[in-house]
Amino acid sequence: MTDTNSVSALPSAMTEDIVASSRDGILTIDPHGNLTSFNPGAEAIFGLKAEDVVGLTVAEVFLPLEDLDAFTDCVLEAVRQPDKEHVATISLKRAHGVLHLSVRAVLLHRKGSEERIGVLVMLADESERVELLTRTAERERERAATGRFIVAVLTIFSVFTLLLEPIQKLAQAQVYDLGPVIALLTLVVIAFFLDRWASPGARTLVLNLRPERRYVIESIVWSLGFCGLMTVGKFLLIAFQVYPTEIQPRLFSFLVLDDGTRVHSTGLYLAALAIYLISVLFQQFAIRCAIQAPLQSFLTGVVRQAGWIANLVSTLLFAVLHAHLNPIVSLAVIAPSILWGWLFMRSGSVVTPIVSHAIIGVYAIFILGIFAGLDQV
Repeated sequence: MTDTNSVSALPSAMTEDIVASSRDGILTIDPHGNLTSFNPGAEAIFGLKAEDVVGLTVAEVFLPLEDLDAFTDCVLEAVRQPDKEHVATISLKRAHGVLHLSVRAVLLHRKGSEERIGVLVMLADESERVELLTRTAERERERAATGRFIVAVLTIFSVFTLLLEPIQKLAQAQVYDLGPVIALLTLVVIAFFLDRWASPGARTLVLNLRPERRYVIESIVWSLGFCGLMTVGKFLLIAFQVYPTEIQPRLFSFLVLDDGTRVHSTGLYLAALAIYLISVLFQQFAIRCAIQAPLQSFLTGVVRQAGWIANLVSTLLFAVLHAHLNPIVSLAVIAPSILWGWLFMRSGSVVTPIVSHAIIGVYAIFILGIFAGLDQV
């Protein structure tokens, strides 16, 4: 024969088991604000033991804890106004990350009557859902930023290509060589578009102007080594008479323009040097910060060697901006540009490629005269 008492007690025992095994936090509070129950889920969330808190008031238990102002206010408001449902969201910092919880406090009645016996507070862990929504939103922001990046690059380089022929005609007519100016403005506009269009969370312009000293020293050493290679290379070209015989180049070409014309005014030469150094700042900012850094950010986790791919792509774009010059010049900038991109990858700062670009560029153009006599425009 079935024990009537055990049957009638079964629902209560099952309820206690469900509450005890629930991952959600469940606690009850009497009308005076004292905790009357504190399940294992609540213990795990708050890092407290039931035997230590049951019987204490809400204020005694939760007010000393950090980041629980919203939770404490919700519970206290539920105790003061039990006829209303109270809802809140809280975030708790834990060693393994941030815990996102939704809190719901409702009036608790005695079964079969309208007698109020307290407040039931339920805490549901929404961390996985919040993390999923955050990842989804981040992916959408990255997709939007990637699309804007592609549109900006294609648009500006298309405009540059369309203007290339009139630029060359002006230069050939000895009116003015607008090529470098247009190329520089192109890079600046790309940087502006990317910074303006990208959402705040997707901006990747790297303007770290304080790299570690070892990276600056490293950029100087590599630049000097590159200058040495260029010197050896030009010496071999002269020795094997690769240059046309009518040019008769020297190993070092001070005060000589790219078309082979010797400059007699030191002031004009220094002015050209100053303009070049200023252009280096804009070129490296645009190529490294506005193109290489965003590309690396977009490609990370999508392809292997994202940094090197971004470096190579930005280098090719940098070479394209020299297309209005002699093709040899466009090809010659590839090797140093890869070096500058590598220095940028290592240091995470635009300073190191600027330093290297200044050293290599000044030596190659204004001292070694590596392009002198190529009749470039």
